[in-house]
Amino acid sequence: MAEPRAGSMESVLEIGGRLAEPPSAGLTAIFAAELAGQAEFFDPLGLVDLAHCLTLSEQGVIPPGAARALVQALLELHRSGTAFTPEAALGDLYTNREAWLARRTAAAGWLGTARARREALTTAFHLLLRDRLLELGAALLDFGQSVATVASRHSHSLMPDYTYLQIAQPTTLGHYLSAFAWPALRDLERVKALYERIDRCPAGCGSSNGSVALQDRAAQARRLGFAAPVRHARDAMWQPDLAIEAMGLAVAAAVGLDRLAEDLMIFATAEFGLVRVADRHARASKIMPQKRNPFALSYLRGLANRLIGEQAGVAASGRTPSGQMDNRMLPYEAVPAALRSVAQAASLMAEIVEELTFESDQAELALSDGTACATDLAERLCLALRLDYRAAHRLVGGLVRRLEAEGRSLSSLTLDKLRAACAEAGLEASRLPDGFLEAALDPWAGVTARQDVGGAAPEELAAALRELGDALTPCRRWLEEARSAQEAARRRLLTEAEAMGAGGR
Repeated sequence: MAEPRAGSMESVLEIGGRLAEPPSAGLTAIFAAELAGQAEFFDPLGLVDLAHCLTLSEQGVIPPGAARALVQALLELHRSGTAFTPEAALGDLYTNREAWLARRTAAAGWLGTARARREALTTAFHLLLRDRLLELGAALLDFGQSVATVASRHSHSLMPDYTYLQIAQPTTLGHYLSAFAWPALRDLERVKALYERIDRCPAGCGSSNGSVALQDRAAQARRLGFAAPVRHARDAMWQPDLAIEAMGLAVAAAVGLDRLAEDLMIFATAEFGLVRVADRHARASKIMPQKRNPFALSYLRGLANRLIGEQAGVAASGRTPSGQMDNRMLPYEAVPAALRSVAQAASLMAEIVEELTFESDQAELALSDGTACATDLAERLCLALRLDYRAAHRLVGGLVRRLEAEGRSLSSLTLDKLRAACAEAGLEASRLPDGFLEAALDPWAGVTARQDVGGAAPEELAAALRELGDALTPCRRWLEEARSAQEAARRRLLTEAEAMGAGGR
């Protein structure tokens, strides 16, 4: 049988070799879907190919002339960018690149030496995930700092806190908002931990247990800027846990953002009226002239929902026999896209928080009926009368119920009425001093009294925000160093390749 034309479908898909027939129309459609999912792989796969070729040349596996010709073609392909148009008839991105190279140099056949298709794609996947993790980390850092800045500005801005969407206790907008910075910090810690696991190079594994052609895996890892090779060759090829962990990280961060988005959507309604979302984060209704919908917040909710579903799909894709790779079609597309989507979401939420208008008059009105101070009243009774909290809770709960039946609020309670209720319960009401009730029902007094670790008192909030800033600073430094190391490795690799392509080593 005649040799297939270089770069043809028959050549790159082994038609006439192991296979007797070309792909069916149905399989070609699958290749098209696979290509769509590998759209972000072009650049990292180019770097992987260059590192592979340079390392095999250095080891004497690829002859010098063939190595130079192959590197020249790889550099040309790498620079082609959007001019490179893959075809589904030629398979996935790997075999499309092989076809492109084969049409330009007879040395293209050396690129597959001691390397499976999945090895190249898995290594490119690691490179892409490293980039996306740093992107997400930077966005989470900026979100955390934006929240901290706005929280500091509003350390004295009174508002009710809510549980079950009911007024709970007095707090400040600053204390409320700052609660969302700490999950972002934990997400940043997760980014760093996962990055360290992703920062291991799968390249040089042959198929699953090494190769008789010495590849120098450490050199490949170094050229690509990885910390080290994945220690076990078979594990390097089949690591579903990393994709699952990356999706878990994306979901955790998205849910953290969603929780704030859910609250702000409610707080921005006329029924609550505590905040106003900027016009540039809203959309006008096309039918109801009065409506300005907080569309940005709605998007963040929808993103979290979608990623939760995709996380299940990525986890399921890893539940296969241990030596099966094409289940990666879903993670190759879903995981980098998820990390980027959450990075964009964090940046969007930072904008929303920075430009949020706090309606202080409405917040003070919501506090004016005394409801938010019911817990404070019970606790102060507990302290003043040496009363156990369950008894104090029952006493205040009964007062609230009676006032409610009379159409009155807790703010209408008088000290005489309180003393009478205490006397009815057999308590020494005379121990309640003048001014006791005013202090108990004063939201600001309640906030300033919360001075323990994590409390809403402005001084304690300021201390917490300083601690948060101290925790974010090394995160920024690590992100900058990791990004700089990636870029330096890329420059070194391309410089080495250009030197070889020009005729040097």
